[in-house]
Amino acid sequence: MTSFYFVVATVPLALYWLALAWLHSRPQPFAVDGRRDFIALALALFGVLFVGPGSITPPVSAAIAWGANVWLLCGVLYFCVVVLLSSLQRPRIVVYNATCEELRATLSRVALSLDDEARWAGASLNLPNLGVQLYIDGAALGRVASLVGLDAPRSQQGWLRLEKELRVELARTEAPRRRGWLAFAALGWGAALAAGVVFFERQEAIANAFHFYLSV
Repeated sequence: MTSFYFVVATVPLALYWLALAWLHSRPQPFAVDGRRDFIALALALFGVLFVGPGSITPPVSAAIAWGANVWLLCGVLYFCVVVLLSSLQRPRIVVYNATCEELRATLSRVALSLDDEARWAGASLNLPNLGVQLYIDGAALGRVASLVGLDAPRSQQGWLRLEKELRVELARTEAPRRRGWLAFAALGWGAALAAGVVFFERQEAIANAFHFYLSV
């Protein structure tokens, strides 16, 4: 089972790290909705939760009634919980390959083009005509910055419009080249290579473990 657990836990993380490497290697910053970013992270951790201390163990009665389909139900339940948690979060836009200072300069241009009364107060920005209030939050590591809503936006259309215009403006902005993406690439390719080696060396054991879960 150890080889099977290792592959299940490693492959989603490898794909996530490779995606981060691609985002950080782009010549322009990249903006993504915060809820989608949260869902992507949760999917990357699904394998870890499956094999870790919080492993997904279906009730015996459900396994008897549904057989191998119980794992599909567990996956759907996990995804529904993740979507629910993401919907409860504040509005957020995550911008990869940009620092808080770089994002603030771009956001200022976008804000003034959308709302003549846009005003900064420290790290917070108020766009009264758009019905949006937000602040800039930076990650401790890496070139990642977020625009976080101070509360539920008075106008969801205003928040979506801000996100759309910000993406357009970021596409015109050239990000300085950094080598930080190499760390994510090394993690991603290293994890993928390790999973591939284990898979080809222990194919029979992994196949037996897979059939075991299908026969639950």
